[in-house]
Amino acid sequence: MVALACSVTPLADVIGSVVTGLDLSRDMNEEVMRFLVALLHERGVVVVRDQHLSDADYVKFGHFWGRPLEFFLAQHRDDAFPTIIRINNDPATPASMRDGAVHWHSDSSYEEEPAAVTMLYGKEAPDEGGITHFASTAAAYEALPQEMKARLDGLIAVHELGKAPWIEGETLPDPNRPASNMPRQRHPLIMKHPVTGRKGIFTSGTACGIEGMDEDEAFALIRMLREHVVRSAFRADYKVMPGDIVLWDNFSTVHCASPIEYSNEDGKRRLLYRISTKGVPHLCPVENPA
Repeated sequence: MVALACSVTPLADVIGSVVTGLDLSRDMNEEVMRFLVALLHERGVVVVRDQHLSDADYVKFGHFWGRPLEFFLAQHRDDAFPTIIRINNDPATPASMRDGAVHWHSDSSYEEEPAAVTMLYGKEAPDEGGITHFASTAAAYEALPQEMKARLDGLIAVHELGKAPWIEGETLPDPNRPASNMPRQRHPLIMKHPVTGRKGIFTSGTACGIEGMDEDEAFALIRMLREHVVRSAFRADYKVMPGDIVLWDNFSTVHCASPIEYSNEDGKRRLLYRISTKGVPHLCPVENPA
């Protein structure tokens, strides 16, 4: 029924949908949210256009998707709503902290419990630049030969922030960037989605080793998988504009920011409000399917 009240168009063949005709300031009810949750799990990325939410309403929206987390860098949090992370291109940003997301990753994969859903609410957008790239790790896995799937299933990857093998188009981390001092974590190399059961390649931007495998062999395999995931057949691009809410499923996608000019000039500013969640949305009818 909700699908009849709005328009849904694909962002790309295998990933992403754009929704128009919803007003979440008025229609943030269970029926609408079930529709959006199901759409996100089906398509990996959802863009909801033309929204006008207060900060409190945006936080309410975030709670539908799981447990909103507070980012480990306190200076990026909103004082009144600490689950909102302000992302901007203020020229006062230290050089070592700029363009930190210009690499393919899923959020919080360096933590024991990775983020499930991340969303951005567009407040300001520059006239040029500011595009976010997405790729479907699920479609990439499904495209692998059967013998490769058999090799990968059951392997455990070791994750550490800033230690993954970099691939073309990514920005190497600034050597002066503050260390996270977070312990290494272990996640299945092939992640089974906690709701849909669909499998995806979970190297993110933090996998740097594989348990029981030679270091050089593991590094080469991770690099190959990262390059495979971001092939054009599995990708989509989107520029977050004011009023957009863009969500992605971290269990079935990776994303990569594009470099941006750091400026406060008119036409160059970018401001996004980010919320990331952990756990399964409470509206999901199925959890951990067999």
